[in-house]
Order: sequence, then C-alpha cells, then structure tokens
Amino acid sequence: MKRVVIFGECMVELVSTSATELKKSFAGDTYNTAVYLKRNAPGLSVSYLTAIGEDFLSNELLFAMGDEQINTDHVYRCSKRNLGLYMVRTDKYGERTFAYWRDGSAATQTLNVMTQAPDNIEMFYFSGISVAILDVEQREKLFDLIKTLRSSGCRIVFDPNYRPRLWRDQQEAQEWMDKSYQVADIAFPGGDDHLALYGHTNADDVLAHLAPFGIGEVVMKNGAVGVHIVNHQGQFIVPVQTVTNVVDTTAAGDAFNGGYLAARLSGKNVTESASFGAMVAGTVIQHPGAIIPADTLRKAVTPL
Repeated sequence: MKRVVIFGECMVELVSTSATELKKSFAGDTYNTAVYLKRNAPGLSVSYLTAIGEDFLSNELLFAMGDEQINTDHVYRCSKRNLGLYMVRTDKYGERTFAYWRDGSAATQTLNVMTQAPDNIEMFYFSGISVAILDVEQREKLFDLIKTLRSSGCRIVFDPNYRPRLWRDQQEAQEWMDKSYQVADIAFPGGDDHLALYGHTNADDVLAHLAPFGIGEVVMKNGAVGVHIVNHQGQFIVPVQTVTNVVDTTAAGDAFNGGYLAARLSGKNVTESASFGAMVAGTVIQHPGAIIPADTLRKAVTPL
C-alpha cells in the first residue's frame, strides 16, 4: 500500500446557516486535500501530520479523521493549545469571507511536539500555509525533515496557497515560498497566488519563475483558463468544464489537488489526472462547505 503524509493545520469551521445558527465542521487547506485524496484513492494510506489540543473539539476532530479513514499516527497532542477556529460568510455568488482565530493554535507547535518523524513514505505534501503558521525555528525543522525524506526517495509536493495575513511581509513570503519550490518534485502554483505574491500576470511568467528550481512536475491551476502542466515530457494545457451552479468556491484548489494526486498515484498520466482533479473540484464547488458529504461526491465521481 502506498503511503502519503500530509502536513498542515485543520481548524474548526463555523458556517453561518441563518441569522442565528452556525454549522460546525472541520477544515483546512491541507486537511481538505487529505480527505479528497483518500476518498478518491481508497487504496492509499493517507496520514495527517499536525498537532491538536486536549479539548473536546480536538477529540471530535480525531473521530472525524477516523470517519474519513485518515491515519492519525502522526497527530500529536499539545496540552496548552487548542484547535484554531474560523467563521465563514458566503455571498450569493459562492464567494466567501472569513474571520480567523488561529494565532497560537496547537498546530503552530507541530514540529516542537512531534516525537517520531514520518519514514518509509512515497509522498509528503505541504503548503504555504503549513510553513506560514510555524516560527522560523520550526520552519527549519520542517525543511530538515523534507531533506531527509527526499534523500530516501520520497516525492515532495507543494502548493503555495498564499495568505498575506499569515506572513510578516511579502518579502518573507517570497523567501519561504521559493525555498519550498526548491525542494518540490510536484508543485501546484495558482495564477491568483502568483499574481498577489510575485506580480505574475500569466502562465509564462509563473513558469519562467519556477524554471530554475528544476521541479519535475508543475501543475498550474489557472481558473477557467484551464490547467497548464510542465514536466519532462513537455507542456500540456488541459481545459476544464465550466461550472454554472457555483455554490461555494472555498476548497476548489484543495479538492483539485486531492483528485489530481489520487489519479497520479493510481497510475494515470498528467492530463488524465488534471481532468480527474477538475471533475472533483467541479463537484465540490456545487455544494456548501469545504468538505462535502462523501456520498454526494461518490454519486458524481467514481473513486479510482
């Protein structure tokens, strides 16, 4: 069984369903990807690397991971911290605005409380958010871990997922994003992220920036324009079907990544994988919440 470890933070998600009611669930960029990866490739072993608290919400998250068949062997407890939390408001176009309470969450201490590093794994996935929530000392620990994993043959996957409020300034973000790209075997740059972070206005700008890093597989998500892929075989542009019934766009990129990696790890080529990832994402954005019901996804997308 192929083994994948995904590193990051899962938070409590509170979504306003009416003027007086909130719906509680759990979500976060890398956790969303873990869920959609496991659902679409159930034969994989998917572990989540994070830290949680000892509160009742942290316990509920563990049960939620169990329901999704995500391994919790690398979920650590941080007795003095709790889960981060965010609230969501969605407009009539499916676009969301957020309010966060995540400073000092348990996940920000993951590398400090980790007692056993992952080993014997095929793939390690992290994001710009995974890096941003750590202090500098822990970021260095993370990259030491990545170096060790990569030397053992593990493929490293990175999605920049740029969130300006998590960084001291743009220069700091660029420094750590580029350091992340340097160790990536597969990268998922987004057009919007690169526009905000680097001022890149088109795919050529993005690919030119990434070329010196020698990334083996670049999968650029560029909205309705499609998916632009560059690997050792050449360049490919994969069109995506337009979704007219957009309800909630929050986890679109996370769902695409999970679907894409599920297909790649199941033996599909890059264009097949991009089409599959787009189908997963297209289904997810037609329903509310970052993580849609499993049976809803299965009705639209057959697992690999």
